Amino acid sequence: MFRRDPKKIDIDNLVTIAGLKTKIYQYQAFGVYWQMITSRQLGGGILADDMGLGKTLSFLAYIVVERQLSVLHREVAKSRAANDGAHLLEGQPGECPSPYKSGWIACPCSTTSHSSKMNLQPGLRMACVPQGLVGQWWGQWKTHVDVTESELAMKIVIDHPATFNNINITITDRLSSGETAQNMTRMQAERYRARNGKGDDRPKDYHDGYLLLTSKETYSKFAKKFENSGQIHDAKKHGEWKSGTRSCLIFGIAMIDESHEEYFKNKGRAQILTNLPTWNSSVRPFVWGYSGTPFSQTPRGIEGVLWAIEKQCPKPDANFKWEKLDTICKEYDTQIKSNKRDDEVVGHILAAFKPFLVRFIIRRTAETKWFGSPSLIKLNPHIHQDIYLQPNEKFDALIPAFEAMFDSERDSLLEQLQAKWDNFPDSRRSDIRPTTLGFNTMCRTSWRSRILATFPYLFKLARTEGDGRLSLTEVEAQSFKNAIDKKEFNTPYGRYLRSIVEESPKCMWLYNFIPQILEQKDVAGNDQKLVILTAFPQVAFVLKLVSCVLLCRPY
Repeated sequence: MFRRDPKKIDIDNLVTIAGLKTKIYQYQAFGVYWQMITSRQLGGGILADDMGLGKTLSFLAYIVVERQLSVLHREVAKSRAANDGAHLLEGQPGECPSPYKSGWIACPCSTTSHSSKMNLQPGLRMACVPQGLVGQWWGQWKTHVDVTESELAMKIVIDHPATFNNINITITDRLSSGETAQNMTRMQAERYRARNGKGDDRPKDYHDGYLLLTSKETYSKFAKKFENSGQIHDAKKHGEWKSGTRSCLIFGIAMIDESHEEYFKNKGRAQILTNLPTWNSSVRPFVWGYSGTPFSQTPRGIEGVLWAIEKQCPKPDANFKWEKLDTICKEYDTQIKSNKRDDEVVGHILAAFKPFLVRFIIRRTAETKWFGSPSLIKLNPHIHQDIYLQPNEKFDALIPAFEAMFDSERDSLLEQLQAKWDNFPDSRRSDIRPTTLGFNTMCRTSWRSRILATFPYLFKLARTEGDGRLSLTEVEAQSFKNAIDKKEFNTPYGRYLRSIVEESPKCMWLYNFIPQILEQKDVAGNDQKLVILTAFPQVAFVLKLVSCVLLCRPY
């Protein structure tokens, strides 16, 4: 379909796509092909490539190639109607007579082309992402999508007004705002004009080149701008119409990013997939979830996307209905919460769940082989060093007793969880009332221990009295962090910084390591970069003070 030589499968043999400024890896091109096939067979699925393998670029490549397919289908239909010889007539054998266009998929006029087996999918495209990622997605669009490709005419509309508050946003950038009148008008479908209003609106031909970038917090308000009263399909009486609210937004493809975060059916971003406006259109959208970890603690992680596929697909596969997944999840929950492992039951659960993974999910990691290649992507050269730290005997034994002082917080959380279970409807997901908190929840509620494991001396400051006492809360650290200039060093963190650092094996290693990397270049001859990840503002604040001492400037 991409006109690639199947013998040239090395990592450096990238794929050029007209409409993209960035060449993509062959595994990404294969993922695009798999999505196009799976969309038409099942109605959607989940792309679960590991972090760092370019899922955002993969989605942009997917909608660009779908746009190519739509343009080619319309060219073929026009040529066949005119019988001008530019394309093969329906059923005519042979190769497409028109010259090959660089970066375009094979023409669907030829029955030997895979694209001939794929019907065009009209309608707008949607990416519903977490609020914090809207800017990142927009940046990826501007980096990778070639909007100057006139035949494709790719456009983005951003439904997130706060994005345009940046003073560095240009006039050209502002034309992408979902609040502009031009975008509001051009995104509207072609309305049905019959006197009785009983008919389907139709997407315009250029709509499959439009991407709506939105979030769950803004989408509902945005969608209401496109609604009006009229006749809609009666969901309970096939073929009949009733009074209701029509929508002139018609989506052909819709995706939710980080689908593992809100995976219950009819919740969060998954609910947006389920409730896409289809009540006055014949177009049924392909729906997709993107996630590096589609499920972790429970197989229910695919529920939201699977439910949306079932609701949007004209003929969902009966072997993969939500009720079957729900049964698997309940059996899994029962086994997890029992005191005895039953290997036969576990085997049954895994065997029942595996077909869902094989059918709906594609997942690759950096270690996945590509036709014998040792990895999917070309890794930059790097140096790896293992660091082993000794325990801090002075404080480590004291921390568990300190943590026990806050057991009431966990008891209260368990009571809330049990009350929620007690008030759940009869269709509750689990038959076992929770008696303990889950592992992840316990980790989150034991945040003091996690901070003290890195900076044990903070234990002393948390137990002292007077001005040097610390609550170790996030609010406290944020208030210190907002202090001006040297006043940050007048906080307990700053006054006792030497003791905090010297009692921390991690920080002492870092204290010695930073000057080393400042004197070195990386393998490519560039300045070294140090990235530190932490979930705690308290830790970040200490590290900021340390870096100020080392570098005499904010780090």
